[in-house]
Amino acid sequence: WDKEQKKIEAEYKKKLAELKKRKQDNVVVNKVLTRGILPTLVLNIISWQPCNGNELSCKISDITGGSWQPSTGGIYPILRGFEKQGFVSGKWDDPDKRIKKVYTITEKGSEDLESPKKDLAKNLHETVDILESIIKTME
Repeated sequence: WDKEQKKIEAEYKKKLAELKKRKQDNVVVNKVLTRGILPTLVLNIISWQPCNGNELSCKISDITGGSWQPSTGGIYPILRGFEKQGFVSGKWDDPDKRIKKVYTITEKGSEDLESPKKDLAKNLHETVDILESIIKTME
């Protein structure tokens, strides 16, 4: 019985270490995605149609096939910053209850989106090319 318990504990510790490593890796990936991609992606999605923060989070999840769903805690500060810069305008669905604020891209936001969008797409293509080259060496 003692050997079996030690074996189970060893397996548990191994799985726990794997989960911790995966969580650390995800933190790094999420930081890159959130800081490097999220602002441009948010503005781009709003250029398609007005959205609130929850809708943006769900749309990003849909775009990435569920692999990445940023928290609204990361999206709303971006939206507030865009609003201060005049890139989006936000309107409450019900001004009295103030439950859901829907953001619409402004003319300034549309104009300022084009360059970052092109730069981001170019950088992402280059990154994918580099990663594909690395993957080939691993197979």
